[in-house]
Amino acid sequence: MIRCLVIDDEPFARQLLSDFIKKVPDLYLEGSFSSALKSLEILRRKQIDVLFLDIQMPDISGIEFLKTLDNKPLVIFTTAHAEHALQGFETI
Repeated sequence: MIRCLVIDDEPFARQLLSDFIKKVPDLYLEGSFSSALKSLEILRRKQIDVLFLDIQMPDISGIEFLKTLDNKPLVIFTTAHAEHALQGFETI
């Protein structure tokens, strides 16, 4: 089982990703958060295998947030902004 976490400030995007994860047999949704900071507790308590992470968020960007994590899961950056794609590739 692949444990996933969704972090995106857009409710529609969060719901879409969560619904997709729930439909895939080998994926398990551990949580869905509107803010990276709100997800810190679950990231500390549980082993997360894949993080679906929005790049542009109000409190802290997904890229800045990822840099703060000691045990980084695999990351799939999600963004509606094409200009963030290159920055996402450079981070990983």
